[in-house]
This record gives sequence, C-alpha cells and structure tokens, in this order.
Amino acid sequence: MQFLLDEQQIEVKENAERLLKENTDHQKLIEQVSSNIRIDSDLWKLIVEQGWLALDISEDEGGVGFSFTEQSILHEVLGYYLPIVPFLSSGVMFKNLILQTKKQDVLGEIISGDKIGAVAYSEPSTSWNDISTVKTSLKKEGNNYVLNGNKDYVLFGDSSDYYLVIAQMNKSQHLVLLSSDAEGLVCTPTTSLDQTRPLASIEFNNVEVHEDNLLLDGKDLASAWKKMLLLTTAALSVEQVGGATACLEMSVQYAKDRIQFGRPIGSFQAVQHTCADMLLQLESAKSTAYAACRSSSADVVEFDMMSSIARAYCSNAFNKIAGDNIQIHAGIGFTWEHPAHLYFKRAKSDSLMLGSSKDARDRVGKLIGI
Repeated sequence: MQFLLDEQQIEVKENAERLLKENTDHQKLIEQVSSNIRIDSDLWKLIVEQGWLALDISEDEGGVGFSFTEQSILHEVLGYYLPIVPFLSSGVMFKNLILQTKKQDVLGEIISGDKIGAVAYSEPSTSWNDISTVKTSLKKEGNNYVLNGNKDYVLFGDSSDYYLVIAQMNKSQHLVLLSSDAEGLVCTPTTSLDQTRPLASIEFNNVEVHEDNLLLDGKDLASAWKKMLLLTTAALSVEQVGGATACLEMSVQYAKDRIQFGRPIGSFQAVQHTCADMLLQLESAKSTAYAACRSSSADVVEFDMMSSIARAYCSNAFNKIAGDNIQIHAGIGFTWEHPAHLYFKRAKSDSLMLGSSKDARDRVGKLIGI
C-alpha cells in the first residue's frame, strides 16, 4: 500500500497548515481554554470558507468530490494544532449520518457551515457498537411522536443547531433529527478533561418530533451507524497522529534548546532514546491510521479491521508520546502556561472516545475469529 501523498494531497495539507498556522497558536489556545471559549467562531468561519466540510462529498450532493483520504489529511493538521472547532462532531459524525438519509437540505446547511450538527448518543449504559443499549424513549402520541431521556458527552453540544438522536420505540431503534431550539430540549454545558473539545449534556422532556424527522430505523440505521462509526474512528486515529507529531517536535526542539550541566539535554542518551522511541511509535501510528483511511472505500469488513487496529495502536501511541513529551520538558511541562498539558488531555480523552483501545483490540480478535 502506498502511504506517500500525491501532489494534490500535498497541496491540501499545505493549505490546511497555512490556514491554521496563521490563525492559531499555542498561546492563543491556552488563553481560549483559560477563558472557557466553547468554539473558535472566527477560525470555524475560515474553515467553512475553505470548503473543508464539503471536501469528501460528491459533486452531485454539493461537495468537492474528493475522497475520505483527502479529508483525513485535514484531521492530521487539526490534531497538530488542536483548534476549538466542531470538525469531528459536525463534519464527520453528523455529516456522515445525515448523508445517508433523505435530508439533503440539512446536509447542505452542514457542508455550507450555515448550521452545526452533533450526534447525541451516549448514556450511562450505552455501547458505541450496540445501539440497542440506548434507553432514550420515543412514543407515538396522536400525529406526532414524543421523545424523553438524557444524553451525555455530546461534542460541541451547546454550539450545535441540530442533533441526531438514537431512541427506542417498541424495541426498535430510530434515528431522530431535532433542532436545538425544540421545546422541552435542555442543553447544559459540562466540564470536559479536554477543553479543546467542549461537551454538553442534553435532556429531552416530552419533546415533540414530527414524523418527517424520523429518519432511519432497522437495518438501514444499523448500516448507517456502522459506516459513521468507522469513518469517525479512522478520522480520530489520524487526529491522534497529528497530536503526537506536535508532541515529538516540541520535545526535540526543547531537547536542543534546554541547557543542563553545560550542554543541551538532547546530548544525553536517556533523552535521545526517549525521542527515538517516540518517533518509532509515531511512524507506526501514522502507517496504521492512513491505512485505515485508505481502506474506507474497501469492503466493510476490511475497513472495520483496519480502523480497529488504528484505533487500538494510535490511542496507546498518542498517550505514551504525550506523556513522554511532559517528561522531557520536566517541570515546565506540568505548568498551565505550557501547551504540553493540552496534548496530554487530548490524548487521554481521545483514548476513551468511541470506546477504549481494549474494545478495539477485542473487535480485531472477533473479526479474525478469536
């Protein structure tokens, strides 16, 4: 498999890096986190204007017509800079679910950036790989339906205009589209470990749902959910590669600059070995992550296998590299003023999103018959 980027993909990456480098930096990010900024609206507007949300959508549906591999390049850059924007939640999770429904008007609003969407799924008992575990209820009353329940850990929930919710009705799961201003819907911002990915909890109190907003159920919902989950897993793995790259570069630069006992700390063997181990893990993670993204057009079993492998390896690699980055920086690496903690928090929160790395390894075992 070819892992090198072609000329077009290199251009996509260079343009993305230029945009983020010119409009965000670590100091700005630390100030935003300190001020509890929930979304960088100015940067989000620039991202939308660049057409990032439409990159992997076909031209017939109003997109640019590139593949998911090109979009994954954007995720690596986003993982490197950690901007507070809902690209994963709205541009991957919500977009790829709504793409498989007949709501083309909503899809148009999402890829144009007019609206932001979020997937409201998590509950105390839910498993990402088993939608039958949801407890949120949907009941028919008269000509409409009524939704009751709670959802936790909704990415950029308080910044979103639309929610896609999975609910139970008569032992069957349904995908429901809701507007954030629906009567009876209460969205509460919550504290998150990774403050660059704000979370919210949502409560549904007898929220009326029109029949037209019941989008999918049965096998169609299971298939759409599976596809969205695999694409999100692959995108998340590439983001982890971007974050790990930033940590390695940060460590190497500090090892060159920091003088101890009259010499750069990078001249000490222990620091050299740590950086070498970080590079080895990063290169392996990058290979598995891009292999997963490139297999998105293959059959679902292969994509499932590759994305699960990437999920398991990239989560562990990013956690280890982010931790080693703090160790190389020593005392300053633990301070609020240094960006190392932002990557460490991102690594930890990413490793718990969509299930743990152990869940991913178990999935690989199941696919190969263990």
